[in-house]
Amino acid sequence: MLRSRKHWLFSIQAFLAGVLALAIAFWQDLPRPYWALATVYIASQPLMGATFSKSFYRAIGTVAGAGMAILLVPNLVNAPPVLVLAVALWSGLCLYLSILDRTPRGYAFMLAGYTTAIIGFPAVETPIEIFDLALARTEEILVGIFCAALTSSLFFPRSVGPAVAERAALWLDDARAAARDALRETNASVREAHWLRLAGDTTKIEALAEHLPFEAAESRASLPLVQSLVPRMLMTLAAISAIRDLTTELHGLGGPSPRAASLLARVETTLTTDSDGASTTLPDAINADISAMGDVASWRELVELNLAVRLRDLAALFSDNGALAGALASSNAHGANVPLAFPIDADASRVRHDEHARALIAAATLSSALILCCAFWILTSWPDGAAAAMMAAVAGSLFATQDDPVPSIRKFGFWSAVAVAVSGVYVFVILPKVHSFETLALALAPALLLFGLLIAEPKTFVIGIALGILMPTTMALQGAYDVNAKAFLNTGLAMVAGMAIAAATTAALRVIDAEWRLARFIRANHRSLAEVADIRGQRNDAYLLGLMFDRLSTVAPIIQTADADMPDAMRQLRAGLNMVEARKARAELPDKARRRLDAALLRLRRSYRQHAPLDRRALESLNHAIQALRPDDPADRTALLALVGLRRCLFPEAAPLQIAVSGGHP
Repeated sequence: MLRSRKHWLFSIQAFLAGVLALAIAFWQDLPRPYWALATVYIASQPLMGATFSKSFYRAIGTVAGAGMAILLVPNLVNAPPVLVLAVALWSGLCLYLSILDRTPRGYAFMLAGYTTAIIGFPAVETPIEIFDLALARTEEILVGIFCAALTSSLFFPRSVGPAVAERAALWLDDARAAARDALRETNASVREAHWLRLAGDTTKIEALAEHLPFEAAESRASLPLVQSLVPRMLMTLAAISAIRDLTTELHGLGGPSPRAASLLARVETTLTTDSDGASTTLPDAINADISAMGDVASWRELVELNLAVRLRDLAALFSDNGALAGALASSNAHGANVPLAFPIDADASRVRHDEHARALIAAATLSSALILCCAFWILTSWPDGAAAAMMAAVAGSLFATQDDPVPSIRKFGFWSAVAVAVSGVYVFVILPKVHSFETLALALAPALLLFGLLIAEPKTFVIGIALGILMPTTMALQGAYDVNAKAFLNTGLAMVAGMAIAAATTAALRVIDAEWRLARFIRANHRSLAEVADIRGQRNDAYLLGLMFDRLSTVAPIIQTADADMPDAMRQLRAGLNMVEARKARAELPDKARRRLDAALLRLRRSYRQHAPLDRRALESLNHAIQALRPDDPADRTALLALVGLRRCLFPEAAPLQIAVSGGHP
């Protein structure tokens, strides 16, 4: 895997950028040229847009962090506890904002936090030099950023757009398999594995597309396509889940009728043979079947009618997904003109769920780690305490978005120790024999090329970053060879010790785990469902559904970690969709039917607001609302199908319901 062509090209690209950054830093006589080299390996990404966005936000974060160091250190240096508290609170605040942001912009907030520690702590002994130190650090970072961005665009450039298109095509293949599973009697664990992978891949596609604005205009034009595609991907999962539930219901009623079985077979054939996932004519064909069904006279026929409607929605969604993915693959710059069959409110694709509690706990953990590390530094008069404190800030920030950062911090610390050892070999064995920049570049090539290969592979990314940051930093390359063995060893040990303190503090204070986050998401969805069910509510339905879309895509990796059930999260989204449909249809209902519908929604609202399990009274309210509607009345049918879907979604074990078949309302 590490020997793939793409990995090697990226590694060579990063090496060229690193050598160029080091050459410029030497040429400009910057005080710490090694920071320019380390920055290249921090900022470089396999895709050009990702490199540009990370470089841009790293520049902003560096300037902001340097400015805060200049503000805090000279004014608070004579009160060390106050200075430590100020830096710790600032770093925690920046990490809090970074976690909430969840876009590439969040990197700027995180950088602003730990850059203040990197610049400020080493300057406490000579605060008068803080401005020069901050300026030099900023210049070195900017040199590294410039070189990383330059080589990314000149040598072996890889655009984000084709990568997004490739992942979207793979997603469609998986979605077709998941849809076929829903139409057949397949193992439940296989179906859930498909759903989890699809939901998680949707998040990855959306995150990758956020780098598109940093590329050329042709690539930026793909962004509206992705913004239209992502909510339809998630809606496709909801449709697949609903179809699985309805086919399960039919099997419990003795199996589908010949007409329904024929429709299922036709859809399955289309999913198997059509390269776009569904023929653009299939939704119209299913509509014709729905019109030919005639009057609905039983619960079974009502379920089959609902199934036909969901199959039509699924066909329309696959048609849209195929058209949008095709436009992405062909770099269609007119994404807004792609004809779409399934309408989704644009507001639903731009809403993000904020995990304030999680962000606050992560920020408090980082601040505590910094305070503990600095307290030990101050109380013991540790000469290299500054190095430990700044690495505690770095390690505590880089992995804070993980549910359990401790293993990653430990791994980062271990490979940082390896980096110190490799650096020692270079400093004491190899560098004394280097007498020109050319021989220095050749000597560094084996290590730097290896680091690039490790960074290019997600499974070894942490190893590559640890080596790429710590080896140049501990080598402390200068224009002339000058090394102090004692200082080298103490600095290296202090850096590793700082990461150990960060890991220990995180293990002791971080109370977040996957189960905790999953419970928070469920409660947040309950609040949203309560708002959707509120017939007097003023909140925009698209906003609420957008939140639930975002939670569904975010919760997939959490469910995998917690070994929980994907259907629970999917049913919550489907419940919201059905309630929105019922609310939209209520205005056309006669008074009695509307009152029954309102009573059912208000009963659900009460249960969701109290985070209480849905009880028999909620089921009875839904039954009364369904029985008050007439399946042969076109004005009632939309609300009726929504309520049938809601009943099946919330009460999958409930017995079939007797429905009224005579015309007119009582």
